[in-house]
Amino acid sequence: MAQDPTEQDLLVDFERKHIPAHYKPYYLNKRHNFFMTIDQFPYVWNCFMHLDEIVLREFDTMQRLRDPNLMFPMILFMNAHQKVRVAFELGCSTCLTEAHSIMRDAIESAAHGNRLASDPKLLKVWLEKNDGKSAKEIFKREFEDHKATRLFDGLPELHKLWKQFSDFGSHTNFNSIVSRFVFNKTATDMEFRFNYVGVEPAVLVQALFEMVLVFNEIERVLFSFNKSRLQLDAALVGMRNRFDKEKEDTRQYIIKTFNVQRPIP
Repeated sequence: MAQDPTEQDLLVDFERKHIPAHYKPYYLNKRHNFFMTIDQFPYVWNCFMHLDEIVLREFDTMQRLRDPNLMFPMILFMNAHQKVRVAFELGCSTCLTEAHSIMRDAIESAAHGNRLASDPKLLKVWLEKNDGKSAKEIFKREFEDHKATRLFDGLPELHKLWKQFSDFGSHTNFNSIVSRFVFNKTATDMEFRFNYVGVEPAVLVQALFEMVLVFNEIERVLFSFNKSRLQLDAALVGMRNRFDKEKEDTRQYIIKTFNVQRPIP
């Protein structure tokens, strides 16, 4: 029978030396969960890695800009990509609430980038949002009010996901903490604790795959407003087609393996 990994297995010398004893249990659990998640759900990890490779290829192509109006939108999509990476790493470490919070930020960054790409005149509004009360009001009107019909105009799926991750990650409410709170009541007292990491495998795999789907939606938006250029890259088009098949195969495997009753988006 395989034994649980030890501190020697999980930490390098530098970590063992500098991480204090009171912090090590949390750090070790998070590291262990990250490795175990990749080992247990390699099909989801591979999906994410292949999509990450696609996005990096798109960024590499678009860094040589022909349209200067796309510079800030691309920066915002790169910012979204960085947040997606952090969110997925946290998710693999079973820190789902934190992952959802950062994924929400990634969606919002991509939505801002898409809005600026769709209407370059708004770049001035975006850059000058802190230049006085009037500028703040204009920014609020264009980017914060009526999000469904302005910031997320044409992006209904991303708007739905943004709201979902707001409820389960960004805001402090019952939904965002209930799954981590554990208590045991006896005849004489009540013990309670808060689980900093950890989640049931069936819940984790679906949550991670949903993050892949969010990342995929962000990539689709990125590709759409750069399509005239990116579609000329035959290798990229092939990568995207292979990913679409891999994504659907992974979806069906999760549904069958974990007997998922509700549809995965």
